[in-house]
Order: sequence, then structure tokens, then C-alpha cells
Amino acid sequence: MKRSFTLLFLFIHVSLNAQNFSKEKLLATEYEDLLVLFNEVADDSIKAERVALAYLEKARKENDTIKMARGYDRLARIFHAEKNIIFADSLIELTKNFKDKTYPALGYIIKSYEYQRIGDLILKTENALKAYELALKNENFSQQIYISDYLIYTKSIWGNKEEALLLQRKRHKLMNEHDYFSKIKESTRQGIKQDLYDIHLGNELSSILNFVFCHLNLKNLDSASIYNNLGISKLEIYNGPQKKYYQEWFQECSVEINYYSGNFSKAITTVNELLKNPRNTLQKSSLLNLYYFKGHSFIELGEYEVGIGYLNSADSIFEVEKVPLQPYQRKLFETLLEYHNVKNNSKKKIKYLNKLLYLDSIFKINYQFFDPDLIKNFETPKLLKEKQELIDSLENINQKSKVGLWLGFCVLIICLYLVGHYFKKQSKYKKRFDTLMLQNSQRIQESTPPNKIEISTEIFNGIINNLIEFENGKKYLSKKISLIELAHVFKTNSRYLSFVINLEKGQSFPQYINDLRVGFALKELAINPRFRKFTIKAIASDCGFKSAESFSKAFFKRHGIYPSYYIKKLENLSDD
Repeated sequence: MKRSFTLLFLFIHVSLNAQNFSKEKLLATEYEDLLVLFNEVADDSIKAERVALAYLEKARKENDTIKMARGYDRLARIFHAEKNIIFADSLIELTKNFKDKTYPALGYIIKSYEYQRIGDLILKTENALKAYELALKNENFSQQIYISDYLIYTKSIWGNKEEALLLQRKRHKLMNEHDYFSKIKESTRQGIKQDLYDIHLGNELSSILNFVFCHLNLKNLDSASIYNNLGISKLEIYNGPQKKYYQEWFQECSVEINYYSGNFSKAITTVNELLKNPRNTLQKSSLLNLYYFKGHSFIELGEYEVGIGYLNSADSIFEVEKVPLQPYQRKLFETLLEYHNVKNNSKKKIKYLNKLLYLDSIFKINYQFFDPDLIKNFETPKLLKEKQELIDSLENINQKSKVGLWLGFCVLIICLYLVGHYFKKQSKYKKRFDTLMLQNSQRIQESTPPNKIEISTEIFNGIINNLIEFENGKKYLSKKISLIELAHVFKTNSRYLSFVINLEKGQSFPQYINDLRVGFALKELAINPRFRKFTIKAIASDCGFKSAESFSKAFFKRHGIYPSYYIKKLENLSDD
């Protein structure tokens, strides 16, 4: 079942146009316009950071604590989870002694969202509860509505599902009270440009989603279907920024309702409709869920191998994306374990036993926090026994095959010797051939040097100046940088840009970008103790690399040591 904290951004969404991103221009911009501009460029982390830092600097000069909090609030939405949590903590520390409708509660809301991204359900919930307590204390009705949405969702999965439904009914009743709009208006920051009717309709859609979700978890399929259809009809009059999100969510609910109702063909058809959408519009958790239900639907229809194929796709997403699973999705590994048990594939059986044991360890922690009585339902000792029996069986097979392995090894050595002798002989012939070709080439006039690119001094100097601005502005930290895109920004062509970089920097374009990023990381790690606390993956992301592996490889190529070793040495020096 898909459920996203995308609602956080709906909760704080506004829009207006602005263009100039120089520091001087931003500092001269009004506070409200800066906040609007931030939302407009939120997808561009470099621009968003400039806007947030300008807002924060203006607020510091005026010693305005609440506006400073808004600056930290915006910074806490730009980066990876660990860094955003640090900014949220700064926000909370700054406003902890203030009585304000928004802060520090919003800091805890942001932390709750970021812990959800990391996959820590308990810290996520603890921060949501702190935020809810402050929202009640400060009478922030908008925050109460938003946070209760999450608490209902979580309780429906991990706690008492009947209580979750009662809590949802209470939330829905609050939304339909006569003074709802006045409460929303009171808890909304002055100056924000957002239609209250749109806010109400968005909250109503999220409420309907909660009803669908609660009834699905209770297997009240008729009620779930009624609310799902209600949500679809409401979408016809909703034109907010999250329309596509709600459309996909209700379609995904239809898949589950049809599956649990036995309409497997209809479930498959709905999955196929969703998968026609561009993949980047579907969250990885949703993609996994769709393959999960499509695979099991095919199995229920008797197409076992086809179904297993889709379950393998779901498993691949789990492995690569580390998507947290819900309790009902445990069946994914149970089905794959059963399949490989029939195929008598012991190694695969151990693989899925390990995955079940891993899931159970996570589920136990979550259930212990939300509903300790459910712990007794786990069969971990049985799984461990089955795993050990498989390992013992494989060890016996390995003992019997050792003689055959030694014989095969001897044959392999003989074959390698013969192959090596052949290639050695061929290498000798090739050297003789190369010598002959060299002698022949000396009799022929020297070949002309390769043509150089003809480029005017004006274009050359222009590119050099653009590169200086590019480096000073640290634009190389963006993951979207490419030779063609940068040439377009410089208003030149990629051939000229590549030529100037090769001539002036003595590097190819990828080497040039990687060296700039590694240089930034080296300096930032040396001067910023907080930066050293981040994971290698987080540091790589901040420096513009797509993965921790590519960052480590580039760092080692440049300096001959890995970043983890460098960080360790820096930490040792600081301890001394």
C-alpha cells in the first residue's frame, strides 16, 4: 500500500514567480517573496539553498528569531535526510523557549518526515507525537490535522486497527465542524497566498484515503470500495498540485481491493494502467507493491511462472532501493521461498529464509513499540531451524563433491598451461609484425599532425570566464551537470567547451568535474566537523556524485586514499 509524506509539501505549498538569484538581489527581496521563490525552485537544490541562506542572513541581521527559524525550516527541506535533521534540530533549539503557532512543532514534523525516509519508524513516530503535543498546546489546527493523518496511517499498520478507524472518524469530524475555516486561517502564516477551499479539499482527500486504508487493513472491502469511489469522484473537482499523486493512490487502492475481492484479472489490468505512466512518477514503494499484487494475481489465476517473474521484480526493487515493507508484504518472500522449495534450490531457499528473518527482526521492533501483543505471532525459531538444516545439507553435498572439484582443478591447470603457451607464441609473432610495420612506416613521409580546432580568442576567453564563474559558484555540485548542458548554459557548443577544458585543465570533462567535486569534499571535510559525521553516501550526494562508489573511486584516483580513511585520520587529529 502506497502512502507518502508528499502531503508535507502540500501542507506548506505556495507559488509565485521570481528569477534573479544573485546574493545582492536576494537580500534586497522581501521576506514573503523569498519564501514564495523558494517553493518555486525547490527542485533545484543550489538555487533553493541560495534563497534559504539569503532569508536566514536577513533575519539574523534583524535578530528576528521566528524568521531565522523559517530560514532553517527551508534549509531542512533541501538536502539528504541526515543533513536535513541537523537543520531541523537547529530550528528546534532556536525556538524551544518561544510560544509560536508554527515553531518548534514544524521542526519535529520535518524530523518525522526525514526519519521516515531513513526507515526508522520509531523515531519517526516519536517526533510526530512531539509535534502533535505542541500543535495542541499552541492551538495550531492545521498541524493537528496533518499529524493525525500520519498517526492514523501508522496505527492502522502496526497497532490496533479498530482504534485507528475510530481516530480517523474523530479527525474527519473535526474537519467538518462549522469553525473549520476560521481555525485553518488562524493557524496559517500571515502573507501566505493559498486558497482555504483548496486546503480543505486536500485535507478531505487525505481523510478519504485514511478511510480506504483503515478499511483495507480491516478487510472491510465493501467500505474500502465505497470510500475509494468517493475519492475518485472528489478528484474531479480538485485541481491542486497533488492531483496526480491522489489519482495514482486511488488506482493502487483499486488494485488491492480487486485482489482481496478475488477479481484478479481486474487487478492486473489496473496495475498495467499504472505502469504505463512514466516510471519517475511512481514511488519505488508503489512500484514494488504493484509487482507484488500483479505477481500474486497471476499465481491465483494459475500462471505460476509468470507470477514468480513479477515477484522477482518486486524483490529486485526491495534489494536495490531498500524499500521498507509492510507486514502483509512478508508474503512476497514466503511465496518465493515456497517456489524454490519446489525447485529444490537450497541456496535460494537460504536467501529467502534470511530475508524473512531480517523482516521479522524489523517487524518485532515496530510491533514492540506499537502493539507488543503481536510479537507472539512470529515463528523465528522455526525459521532458524529450517535455515540450519539447509546449511547442514549443503555442507554434506560439498564434502561429497570435493574429489570431483580436485579432479576438475587439475584439468583446468593443464588447459590454462596450453592456452598460455598458445598466447605466448602469438604474442611473439605480433611483436615481429609490429617491428616490420615500424620499419615500413619509417620509409614513408611523416603523417601530418591531427587537425586542431579553430577557435577565436573571444570565444576561448568567454569559455574561460564562464568556467571561473562555474567553479566559484560551486555549480559542479549539481548531479545534472553534463558537457552538453554546460555548453548550452555557456552559449557555446560542446566541442569548443571540451577543447578548452582539455587545453587549459589537461583533463577530460568527466575528470574535470570529478576533481572539482573531490576538491570540494576534501576542503569541506577538513573544516566542517559536522560534515564528517555524515555517511559516505550522504557526502557523495552533497558533492554531486550519483553513488558512494563513484565518489570513493574518484577520491582514491586523485589522492591515493579512500574518503573513509581520510575522515578517520581527521577525526583522530581533532581528538588529539
